[in-house]
Amino acid sequence: MSSLSNKLYMCGAVRISLMLVIMLLSLCPVEAQRKTTTPKKPVVEETHEEDPRITEMLSAIQHIVFIDSIVVDKEHYMSLIPLSTSIGLLTQDGGLGTFTNEMGDRRLATTKDSSIVACDFIAGEWSEPQAITGIGKDHAINPFLMPDGITLYFAQKGEKSIGGYDIFVTRYDRERNAFLKPENLGMPFASEANDLFFAIDEFHDLGYFVSDRRQPKNKVCVYTFIPQQSRQVYKSENYSDQKLRQLAAISRISDTWGDGKQRKAALARLGEARTQMVLNLPLDMPSGDMTEIVGMRQQALAMQKALDKARVFYATASESDRQTLRKEILDNEKQLEMLLLEIREKEKQIPYSE
Repeated sequence: MSSLSNKLYMCGAVRISLMLVIMLLSLCPVEAQRKTTTPKKPVVEETHEEDPRITEMLSAIQHIVFIDSIVVDKEHYMSLIPLSTSIGLLTQDGGLGTFTNEMGDRRLATTKDSSIVACDFIAGEWSEPQAITGIGKDHAINPFLMPDGITLYFAQKGEKSIGGYDIFVTRYDRERNAFLKPENLGMPFASEANDLFFAIDEFHDLGYFVSDRRQPKNKVCVYTFIPQQSRQVYKSENYSDQKLRQLAAISRISDTWGDGKQRKAALARLGEARTQMVLNLPLDMPSGDMTEIVGMRQQALAMQKALDKARVFYATASESDRQTLRKEILDNEKQLEMLLLEIREKEKQIPYSE
């Protein structure tokens, strides 16, 4: 074979070899031609399974008109609720609530181990506290007894609550001499936060509800609302799920105002209730110099009236004005809160005449 022939043969052999390699590669699986990599595991998002009772409550949220709300310290919020003296007296000790009826002869109190006890004023002294039958002893706090002496509201956490404390209601059965099985009031008085207190002032036709939802540590929000004569609920088919959840959470009290007429009338009643709270002196007139306390009460009354006017104006103000008003209202509420507490402390220091 000539030299030229040899070269052509070699070139042909190289060409055939290359073609064979290409053909063999084309027969291999595509994955074998690629660099082996470890497949990534799909990301599984964690899902929070909602308590079925929450879903049930969302379908029957009470239609409540909340007319006002203030944020205060958790330790003494009861002293800032303007409950009429014709309804009873609210007190707090270490954050634990006590209710004394309007006659002053029946008292329901929260113990340090979170249970509710009752005692009666007999022959000039209080009887030994007795546990209330029917509501359970564990984690029951802050009782409020209606003037009928039968209907009892309180806060409790446990199997029947959907988070922390919820508001419950029960009624006294005279035949059994015990309270009936308590019922959860449902939303908006129940949440996954701590809903701590509920009271109705029939004299002023106002209700008070206390919760720590969306609040900093050791703070609570005191809501004032218009009590329902009969239970009314939002028709769930008329609202989106998001809107229902906002109403249940009381995200904005303005969502409950409607045309504002009910709120305006209720704000006037609230103003009267707060005025009476500021002016009321202790049941036993103290001896000693009351000049300083009277002056402080007059100052508190002026602050209260200014706040009432600001709240009424807030409802119809522009958004820019609301931003300014919101800060002023919050600042003045805090100043009034501190002034009322100072008045109460000074009253405690004044000796009473026998």
